[in-house]
Amino acid sequence: MDLHKSKTILLSTILLAYLSLNACNEQQTPPPDTSTSSPSPITEVEISPTPTQTQTTPKQRNVKVFLPKQPQSNQDFSYVEPVVRSTTSRAVATFAIEQLIIGPTKAETKIGFTEALQLKGQSNCGKDFTLSIAAETATLKFCRAIPSPGVGYDARATSAIESTLKQFSTIKSVVILNKDGNCFGDLSGENLCLKTGSKGERLSTKSKIAINGIGPITVGMTLEEASQAGKVKLLPEDASSRRDYGCLISQPEGIENLWFMAIEGKIARVDTRSPQISTISGIKVGDKLEKVMSVYGNKIELEPHQYVPGGKYATFVPTDTSDKNYRVIFETNPEGKVTSFRAGKLPEVAYVEGCS
Repeated sequence: MDLHKSKTILLSTILLAYLSLNACNEQQTPPPDTSTSSPSPITEVEISPTPTQTQTTPKQRNVKVFLPKQPQSNQDFSYVEPVVRSTTSRAVATFAIEQLIIGPTKAETKIGFTEALQLKGQSNCGKDFTLSIAAETATLKFCRAIPSPGVGYDARATSAIESTLKQFSTIKSVVILNKDGNCFGDLSGENLCLKTGSKGERLSTKSKIAINGIGPITVGMTLEEASQAGKVKLLPEDASSRRDYGCLISQPEGIENLWFMAIEGKIARVDTRSPQISTISGIKVGDKLEKVMSVYGNKIELEPHQYVPGGKYATFVPTDTSDKNYRVIFETNPEGKVTSFRAGKLPEVAYVEGCS
């Protein structure tokens, strides 16, 4: 090998070894960190409470609900007294009828208050009733059936509803309709409450006698109320009346063979001898006793007539407890024909001699 070439290789090897050793022993100094790390600035947000909208609290209002009360309502079907309910609803008339349907509380029941009416069956409008008020007239239409055990029940319900609604100054008259849209408690079948310009039936020979009165005139009314309801004057028969005993017989002007007995100024019974006037079941003067028996069945009690030999008293005794203090009494002659009949409350309806 050439000597010069060998020296060159040796020097190169020594130089490489030196450089490698120097590189291993030298510590690498990291470059200075010139970046400045500052915390992100905190922006303080003032969170104010959400403004609360001023809410007007509905005003509590007391509303009267009129309900029948015993024992007075057993004698006078129109007798009702108020109980108080509270509500924040603005529809106070609707609320009052809702409470009337609910009826008395247990505490109120203990002191004689009773329910005014019951609703049964399915609704045909999605609720118990609808109520509209226009031109000072409230029209209350029930959407469920109202079972009626007797005229006394109807009269109590009507009085409770009318008294409850008329407490409001915007209501002067009330129309009550049943589920079918017919006038509730209208025994005439003519839907008189729906007739334009008519606020009720005028007393006439077409009026029907029920256990608690005739047509628009009912037991418990004062003579003035009866005159207004029947749109007729009631003329006293002084000769047959005993004012000193608080009993007065009156006859409606223009209607023959029809009389009212008032005790202490209130109607207690109605009498008739007119063949034109009938009961709500169709019995009238001149009908046979057999017809009376067939219409009323086992609700008739027979007794001998006190003044007509062979004649009888045929007394209709209602089975419903709400009508227990009322009777319809038919008088017959020896031939078995009805000569007169009367209806009203006990004991007056049973007086044979009237006021005398």
